[in-house]
Amino acid sequence: MALLVFAMIIVGWRLYGRYRESTASLPDSMSVAGNCTLWFVGSSSIHRWTSLDRDMTPWAVENRGINGAMLTDILPRFTNIKAKEGRPRALILYVGENDIANDVPVRTVMRQLASLFDLRDRLLPDVPVLLLSAKPSPGRLGFLGEQRIFNAAAQQFLLHMRAAHYADITTPLFVGGAMGDNYQPDGVHMNARGYRIWAEVVRKRLRDILPPDVTRACAP
Repeated sequence: MALLVFAMIIVGWRLYGRYRESTASLPDSMSVAGNCTLWFVGSSSIHRWTSLDRDMTPWAVENRGINGAMLTDILPRFTNIKAKEGRPRALILYVGENDIANDVPVRTVMRQLASLFDLRDRLLPDVPVLLLSAKPSPGRLGFLGEQRIFNAAAQQFLLHMRAAHYADITTPLFVGGAMGDNYQPDGVHMNARGYRIWAEVVRKRLRDILPPDVTRACAP
């Protein structure tokens, strides 16, 4: 009898976990007012960008990163985007690094990325997506080759997507062929200097991809 009760508890807990996952939304779903809002969506490298407001001012930003997330974590949450959350002027996306570090094949990551763009087309049609390259990390040097394959595949993929753009955050992180002093002690996440580099790249690419009247109004 005790074993049966225990089994029922385990099954119930798993079903509850699946329900929570199916109804969860992206973090920071409180809509920021105005037409100059950027959504930053991705894994812990976005989630831990605590200076995002300051680094991207005067843009209004929503940090919708999920600590430790892979695409399989982001996709169901993206599915649950509601109309009341509004539409960002652009969506800045950082995905793929954790997937690769967990030995997910690049071809699988690309299929999941395509699914994310399908959701964008359905839920946020014509909202530009700026995909950041998978960054090199001193703590993940063994995955650098796979990251390069992913970055090359992503660039080619984006050429065939509507309102889809690429931002190279990889090159600026190298100084004289070596990774600069841009990382936290864990050797994976960015420090303040690293995030300032990211912000500079994002700002420049937004000027490239958004209409001039938008960037003049939002970030003069």
